[in-house]
Amino acid sequence: MKTSKIFILVTILLLSSLLASCTGGVGVASSWPGLTVDAEETTVYFAYQAHVYAINLDNGTEKWRFPEKPNNKVSFYASPAFTEDGQLVIGGYDHIFYSINPTNGQQNWTFDDSAQGYHYISAPLTMEENIFAPSGDTFLYTLDLAGNLRWSYETADALWSLPVTDGKTVFLSAMDHHVYALNPENGNLIWKSEELGGALVGNPTLSDKGALYVGTLNSELVALDTSTGKVLWRTPAEGWVWSGPALDGETLYFGDMEGNVFAVNASNGAVLWQKQTGEAELRAITGTPLVVGDTLYFCSQAGILYAVDKANGNPRWNKVLGGEIYPGPVLAGDVILIAPSKTDALLIAVDLEGNLKWSFIPVKAK
Repeated sequence: MKTSKIFILVTILLLSSLLASCTGGVGVASSWPGLTVDAEETTVYFAYQAHVYAINLDNGTEKWRFPEKPNNKVSFYASPAFTEDGQLVIGGYDHIFYSINPTNGQQNWTFDDSAQGYHYISAPLTMEENIFAPSGDTFLYTLDLAGNLRWSYETADALWSLPVTDGKTVFLSAMDHHVYALNPENGNLIWKSEELGGALVGNPTLSDKGALYVGTLNSELVALDTSTGKVLWRTPAEGWVWSGPALDGETLYFGDMEGNVFAVNASNGAVLWQKQTGEAELRAITGTPLVVGDTLYFCSQAGILYAVDKANGNPRWNKVLGGEIYPGPVLAGDVILIAPSKTDALLIAVDLEGNLKWSFIPVKAK
């Protein structure tokens, strides 16, 4: 078995064991970073291990952290999200879903599904007055803006993927190999896709032309009709597709666990180009690529940020940032944010040419 698949298999087994147990008697779980940027592009909200941090986007200084002191029962895997009324919401490994004041980092409310006792892996979706929180316990929990449960929907396996919406329907990818289309008001099932051949763990992507694109651990990118759930096309990759695809015009960009990055036609799945990042053991691409102008940016597990020509995949430059990188790069104003693991700098900001702007190394809590 190739090294990248060994890595992901170990990750799945580790996380599955975490998902199958309560956190009351265990320490902080190892996690991948998650981040989001406010609409004004002044603050990045960054979740990793024991804290959610608010970081000044201009210079990388810390504004606050939640909780103020580390708690061995709390850690975070998912990215935070904003509600329409300005709350910052995020699920934790402690099976608790949190609402935080983004100005001062104080807790507003919590939703506790401790009867199930599972962890939140995915970021939540917010839509008008609803918060859709997928959980490792197989349920999608839908909360109002005060944290009260409105309805829940059960699938057959854990939910690690961000739900997406076209404003009328919520689309939910599950590790049970299916995509679900749900009514956002009551959770009624509109359709359920056919068995797609592998677990769905990356974030799906919606087009404005009625297609939903999902990567699978069956080494494919699959396009579904959003009205019916019918498979429109399948494009094989060389490794498992954890990376959610980035849609730019009529082209989709995604990576696989063998370090390949693909550009495919969004209408029919035809491969436009494919490039390999190299033979390094840690070459996996697990995060969604980023398109800025005529450049495609993506990160490999080996701690490298790549910039290539989006038209043909020809390399422009790459930067070794250190550690291991799992999330995709995020654009915030004129900087690109990268969140490595296994390194002192938890968050790095570079310009569009890869030059360092700042790095965030948290001061150890007393």
